[in-house]
Amino acid sequence: MDRRRTDGDETWNRLLTWTKGQKASERLSAHIIRVDGFKSVDPSHPLGGRDGLKDIVAIKDNITWIGAAYFPRGTKNYQEIKDKFLNDLKGIKTNKVSGLAFVTNQELTLKERMELKKLGKPNTIEIYHLERISSILDTPENYGIRLEFLDIQLTKEEQLSYFAKRDEKIFGMSEKLENLMMDYSSFKRSFELNMENEIFKERTEEEVSAAMNEFTDKIWYDRHQIFKYRVKNKLTTVDPKIWKGALKAAKEVEKKYGIENLGPHSDFDWGMLNGKLSALRWVFGDEWDMLDT
Repeated sequence: MDRRRTDGDETWNRLLTWTKGQKASERLSAHIIRVDGFKSVDPSHPLGGRDGLKDIVAIKDNITWIGAAYFPRGTKNYQEIKDKFLNDLKGIKTNKVSGLAFVTNQELTLKERMELKKLGKPNTIEIYHLERISSILDTPENYGIRLEFLDIQLTKEEQLSYFAKRDEKIFGMSEKLENLMMDYSSFKRSFELNMENEIFKERTEEEVSAAMNEFTDKIWYDRHQIFKYRVKNKLTTVDPKIWKGALKAAKEVEKKYGIENLGPHSDFDWGMLNGKLSALRWVFGDEWDMLDT
């Protein structure tokens, strides 16, 4: 068996000589943007069919994006890449979104990437070019994706790197658990020895009610953004008068709390927000997990 190319060249070359067609390229592109921070990643029609100038729909930085996959076999000139980009760019207006993630197995210089982003203004553009994709796939977290789509086995060095990364995560989790137990012990001691501590101060009914209202507003606003996307893309319908009131209410929430304080939320923050509301409502007599907004 021939020795695998080193220094990232194997991944780079297999991407460039792509032979797996559009279906696999769209699925790989969905993985690429997901591991780079996109949420609610939804491939359109990787198995074929009209996709409305979008291969993928996703959310990042509180805005909705479309993703486009361009994986031809071999090197294409810049004009061909640019023409494909400009055609995919039309999908922003067609789908009423704010950003385009263009994922391609082609080389693009810094100057060329800057030009494509300039052509995309005032919309938000992310360019995932050959070098960037290779770098993403050549990390321990993504060896599995690389194996699935490029059939690149792990070297001994990569296996060591993978297990080292895994052990690092396990150690980090163990350390957090140990700290949590120490914090809990400290909490118990303060409860037993110092009931005058500030943490035992009783909240007034007005304070608790105000906190409940804030959590309710923020959870409703986040759900509203998802519903807003569905209305924009004609995935659902709503009575115009009711929708006008909802949009007005969203503006009032933004004015009250500041849009920068309304997400996007990490999975942890979203869980904390819902957990706090559930706990306070339980104190006021609701059942656990009562999260209607």
